[in-house]
Amino acid sequence: MGAALTTPVKPSYQSNANITFRSQGSTNFVGGIPGYTVLDNVWYHDRTFYMIDDVLQELPSTNLLFTAAPEKDGDTPLHDGISRLVTIPTGSEGPSPQEGDVSNGIIEMSGTTFLLNDGWPGSWSGYFMYYHFASEVILGSISALSSITSALPSEYTKPWNVYKGLGRRLSLQSPSSDSRDEDQVIWESGGLAKAGIIPSRVVVAWEWNWDGKDGLSRAVAEGLVGKEGIIDPQGWRDISSDKQWIYFERILIADRDTSHRNNALGKKWYKMALDAYKLVPSPKSLSPMREKFLSYYNIPIKNRSGPGRSVNKKKVKAIYVNRQGSDRKFADEIHRDLLKALKQIETKGNAMIIDAKLETLTLQKQFELFADADIIFGIHGNGLTHEMWMSTGGVVIECFPPQTFAYDYAPISAVLGHEHIIWRENQTMPSDQWEPENGGEGFRLHDGSIFPLDVDIFSRWLQRKIDSM
Repeated sequence: MGAALTTPVKPSYQSNANITFRSQGSTNFVGGIPGYTVLDNVWYHDRTFYMIDDVLQELPSTNLLFTAAPEKDGDTPLHDGISRLVTIPTGSEGPSPQEGDVSNGIIEMSGTTFLLNDGWPGSWSGYFMYYHFASEVILGSISALSSITSALPSEYTKPWNVYKGLGRRLSLQSPSSDSRDEDQVIWESGGLAKAGIIPSRVVVAWEWNWDGKDGLSRAVAEGLVGKEGIIDPQGWRDISSDKQWIYFERILIADRDTSHRNNALGKKWYKMALDAYKLVPSPKSLSPMREKFLSYYNIPIKNRSGPGRSVNKKKVKAIYVNRQGSDRKFADEIHRDLLKALKQIETKGNAMIIDAKLETLTLQKQFELFADADIIFGIHGNGLTHEMWMSTGGVVIECFPPQTFAYDYAPISAVLGHEHIIWRENQTMPSDQWEPENGGEGFRLHDGSIFPLDVDIFSRWLQRKIDSM
């Protein structure tokens, strides 16, 4: 779905000889849910997480934190995946990292780190697919982070006049300010600051094929944390090899299987991020994600005046996500009629409709195209994930064949504040039918079945929708 934007960058992380196992304080559970757990002061060493117990709170168990990878395949030792969790009791000295395997200190991961813990042998990640990586892993993680109000540990101990010594770019501002920096920090009462929803880095620890053939997953991560903020499997192996100790100031552990086995909506719909989406205070809470992403790619940030309104207030910008180059498509004759009908709508003067063949566009052009869209419509598929970069209050129209429905893009629309419309059998599908129809004849989405569409009915309905905006 387009050409890759960038090439990998190998970040350099230096060890800090001034950090000891006890210097950073106890581990603190600060929020999130299983599959998106957020903790402060966590240590990593030799496929093991270490937490320092605090008698004032109960720390999550392994089952709630991550899916443990096997240590051996028969007699063969394995090297990928986190296998163990060790909790050090309060008052115990615990391990002495600087007296063990590494003599030159501990690597410090300051700020917030997203550690993506899927993709080791036997664990399916889905990172190589735009929908699974961008909307489930990244949007789900940011959704969990949006509910966190506590400051980073370092910000509890440092007065405002020494923040410049943190070694990170901080933006000290009020919550109402629109100006944000890479490590967003928002003023809180009591002289503290709380971390924003943008992480400092993303660690793709185990999935070697994580950015797929089109590079969209890497482009999403880069748009949020920059090239230097991405630690891919080779980078993680370089950093964590030789039994190096690593300290995380704040870590969000994203783990697909952990979410599925512990969360109610994850079990019901078998979708990783649904419970995390429920943590979001409001769609506006996620606006820093879109702003940071578009700013990174130098794309103007345009917002609509209200839900269901066009961004430019003159013409509705509607994007038809054209999948005719794939196995999931309309019959050729129906598609030709659809394009003619869309042209007819344009002649009325209140809409600009773009026939978007995403595979012919660079990723930069794709992001630009959707950034100021009002309506996105097309057959169920990865291209609809671009709704993440559309201004809150847009419209997403997803087409399905008969007896088929998949609860993929509707929840994304809900958390982002878009109206989501299911078009099936020449009419809109009421939301109370979604659950009993979920899955349905899902094979139609993957076996090359041709999608039916009554062009006349759909185009007249679409015209009315455009007129209402």
